[in-house]
Amino acid sequence: MKKIAFIDCFINDPVNHCVNDLIEKYELSATYHMPSKFGINSLKLLNDTNVFIILGSASHVYENLLWHQELLDFIIPRINSGSYVLGICFGHQLIANHYGCEVGYIEKDKSNFDIIRELKFKESCLGFSTGSTLELAYSHAQIVKTITEDFQVLASSSHSEFEILKLKDTNYYSLQAHPEASVDFVLKAGAKNIDLVRDNGHKFIKNFINLAI
Repeated sequence: MKKIAFIDCFINDPVNHCVNDLIEKYELSATYHMPSKFGINSLKLLNDTNVFIILGSASHVYENLLWHQELLDFIIPRINSGSYVLGICFGHQLIANHYGCEVGYIEKDKSNFDIIRELKFKESCLGFSTGSTLELAYSHAQIVKTITEDFQVLASSSHSEFEILKLKDTNYYSLQAHPEASVDFVLKAGAKNIDLVRDNGHKFIKNFINLAI
């Protein structure tokens, strides 16, 4: 089995518990990295990994922090060389911003949204058919507002046209939602059916992993 690198971009407490849930549930061979705290040296030491999952963050792409650029310098060549990469929330925004898409606040007062949202697939992808829907958990204040011709839109919602994106001619996928969300995260987002929302998210990630390995 190919090894998967989970890249935790959160800047406060680590979200290793979410990663551990996925590793245990699907018996994954994986490594864990936190560039916002410890830099990307642990990523540079990887020799046999070409599957990467970039998680969310409390930082924003407009801050253009040093570790943001270091992470981009690491991951963009790997995307271009054919590695499978999944960007989640901040990861989704970071790569989109790098390719010239507009990323900005949803509301002028910079409100953060903790919600459950239903997205609809515009194209068949990652095991989901065109027209099918999926409820996932969200927590974000910013969103991808416009995209460049480098991307194709795989799913949308009433809240955002760009819920799931794919970078054309690569194995890079991204989404605004948090499919890795913990029980507490899903509860905070107001889920009526916690198990369903978590199962939806885990299925999305597992389908990506199945494609990659």
